[in-house]
Formats: sequence, C-alpha cells, structure tokens
Amino acid sequence: MRRMLIPFIALMLVACLSSPSVGTTSTLAVPQIWQHKDTNMPCIPGGYANIHASNAVHVLNCPHCKMYCAPAACAMVAAYAGKVAPFTNQDDIYDVGKTSLGEISGDGVLQTHGVGMFVGIGGQPAEIQGAFTYSVGVQPYQHGPVADGFPMITAAAIISYIDHNEPVLWVDVANWPADMDSIPPGLYYESGHCKVIAGYSDADTVDPADDTFLIFDPWPTSGSSYWQAQIQVIDPTDVYLTTTAPIATGESTWGGIKNLFDK
Repeated sequence: MRRMLIPFIALMLVACLSSPSVGTTSTLAVPQIWQHKDTNMPCIPGGYANIHASNAVHVLNCPHCKMYCAPAACAMVAAYAGKVAPFTNQDDIYDVGKTSLGEISGDGVLQTHGVGMFVGIGGQPAEIQGAFTYSVGVQPYQHGPVADGFPMITAAAIISYIDHNEPVLWVDVANWPADMDSIPPGLYYESGHCKVIAGYSDADTVDPADDTFLIFDPWPTSGSSYWQAQIQVIDPTDVYLTTTAPIATGESTWGGIKNLFDK
C-alpha cells in the first residue's frame, strides 16, 4: 500500500507545483483623492482664492475643478509614495505642471482654469509628465502611445509594478467621464481622463483574459475605487506613467528606486 501511495503523492505534488497559480488579488493602499481646487491659491480667471468643494454637485458644474483629474491623479501617486503638501496639493501640481495657454509655471498664482493639462501628444507639451515629476519627485517612465514610439504597456508589466509597490498613472486618451458636459476642443484628443491603477485580480482562473485591475478615479461620480477589465485598461493609444522602467525581478532593484521617494 505504501509503495502505491508514494508515487501517487509524488505525482500530485508535481501537478500542484506545475499548475498556474490562481486566486491572486493584490492591491495597494492608494488614498482616494477627488479632483477639486484644494488650496487658497488665487485663480485670476475665476476671481477667487478659496478651496472648492469636492462633491459631485460642485465639481460637475465648476470649470476649474472638472478639469483637475491630472493633478488629482498625481496627488494620489505622490501621497502613496509618502509625499506631503505642497507636492500633494492639486493647485500646486497644476501651477507647476501647466506651461501653456498663459499659465506661468510655479508662481503661486493660477492664470488659467478649465483648460486641463496636455500629455505630450498631438504636438502639445508634456504637462502631465511635468506635474508627475514635481509631485512624485521622479521623472516618469512612459508607456504609450505606441504610435509616438513609446513602448506598449502589458498586463504583465502592470502586475509587476503592483507587485513592486508601484501604482501606475493612466491617461485614458480621448476618453472622458460620460457625465462631463464639455471638454475644451483643443484638449479632447490631446489628453484624456487621468486615473491610477493600484491593484489586480486574476478572477480565480488561469485565463489572463479575464484579469481585472483596481482603478482609483478622481471623478466624483465614478464610484471609485472600482475594478475594470484588462481589455479596457490596456490600449496602445493611451499613456501610462511610472517611476521606473519595467521591473523584471528582484526586490533589490526596487529598493534602489524606492529611496527616490524619500522626502
């Protein structure tokens, strides 16, 4: 009987070790930040110098706040990395990152509002990248758009980033919240709604096609955080910003990068 059991147990162990791992869910403790004017920095076009509400009733009707998804997404990544104000203040992030349409970068005054931030496509400046650099403290590594010569993001790369404690800022190019009533004409195809990818799940199957990603969305009616299908997240026309190039293996590599986040 023992002679029969030993080969059987050995075969079972081999089968278990060779089978793909399922039931994996990993999430990062990224703070939820809603997009809105969050300091008393003077805004010349708006004629105000006060903090705005972050609720949906206000944001959906405020030209200033409804175009702040990029500063809010940068603030979420920065806060997760341990940064504090002013690097997590949306007004400061916008003031430093915005370099076009009359905005004077870093002067502590907002000369523009309601115009959003460009992401370096269509001949426009890489303002979201500059905002990321200011808030997170690291010049971002960029995936996409593929047509502009940037590498394609993959599900495996996103999973690797999450496994190494690094959220991914996702610019969903030319895709905006359905209940956003208007987008500046010059911005629609030259930027997109900004979100943060902060987790993944394999849906308890070995099929990678049904994997989902955890999204932190700064738009107040988004229902954030929420899970989104891989096929909806991976797009060769979109832009993805991280603090490092794709990570292969080894915690020591990440440890060398992680200290760039130190205040």
